[in-house]
Amino acid sequence: MNFGIVIVNYNCAPLSLSAALSAVGDSPTARVVIVDNASTDKSLDYLKGVSCGEIRHECLQPQGADPAPRFAETSTVTFGFIGAHHMSVGDAQISVIAGEKNQGFAAGCNIGIDFLQKTMDPDFYLLLNPDALIGAGALAAFVERLADESAGLCGASVFRHENPNCAQALGGARLNAFTLLGENIGAGGSMNEAPPREVVEAVLSYPLGAAMAFRKDYLDIAGRLDERFFLYYEEADWTRRGAPTRRPVWAPSAIIYHRHGAAAGSRVQPGERSPMSDYHMARSRMLYALKWRPVVLPLLMLGGVVQMIRRLLRGHWRQAGAVMSGSLPGAPRRTA
Repeated sequence: MNFGIVIVNYNCAPLSLSAALSAVGDSPTARVVIVDNASTDKSLDYLKGVSCGEIRHECLQPQGADPAPRFAETSTVTFGFIGAHHMSVGDAQISVIAGEKNQGFAAGCNIGIDFLQKTMDPDFYLLLNPDALIGAGALAAFVERLADESAGLCGASVFRHENPNCAQALGGARLNAFTLLGENIGAGGSMNEAPPREVVEAVLSYPLGAAMAFRKDYLDIAGRLDERFFLYYEEADWTRRGAPTRRPVWAPSAIIYHRHGAAAGSRVQPGERSPMSDYHMARSRMLYALKWRPVVLPLLMLGGVVQMIRRLLRGHWRQAGAVMSGSLPGAPRRTA
């Protein structure tokens, strides 16, 4: 099982390392690259310290998770560092790339994909959020579902880290054609309540970005991720670019545990996103509309006003300003 995994890190090295260790623990032949987007919290120092045995890293297991992640031991994993520490291990199981600046999630993924393509040319790729953990057997489940030649991006069964019996999304989301808001499929339910795979895939617009697997030939069809999307909507755009020859699919047995919003500095409730998260959610929605659905742009701007008012009523002044400015056409990329 020749799997290459990309994790984009920004100021959350402990989470990113746990995600990487859950991947290597699930398949010892998997190779992970952590792309650090110029973190300001000494993430690289943390990763270097763990690799040298100077810092003890602890993986927090989701309580009651079934199947639980199998974490590789840091003492048995080979690390390679490219960039800030100027050290490279050719056969590293976990490689770390030190980015010079924060270019966003899509750009970080592209850097990781290019690195893996040049160093190992994997048959399968997985883009994994730093605040996600792979349940045992997930990589094999992705491979099984991707045997379908019509499969494009493959979503997972994503459950909440704090409540592993509660789904965040089964496969991914359906996108409303008018509001361009995504509705997670199966949210709040359990795996026992999951509809058949065919039913989910019939309404699946795009996989949840917490974990997206694909075969290497998808890159020939859809290309790399569009780096204009700094955060959010890159998975919806990338899925659209794979159509009509490749469709989004779901691997039900690929279980992922996700600390929702942890990597973006948000709390669990959507109304309590960080200002940065709110800004880029609104901005990326406008970018997606400009690219695929320009007819709904006026409706989206009106929706931005409604969201701003809701934030104001909750007393979230910074979030209100972020939503409004992000909803304006031509809103610039922000890193903080």
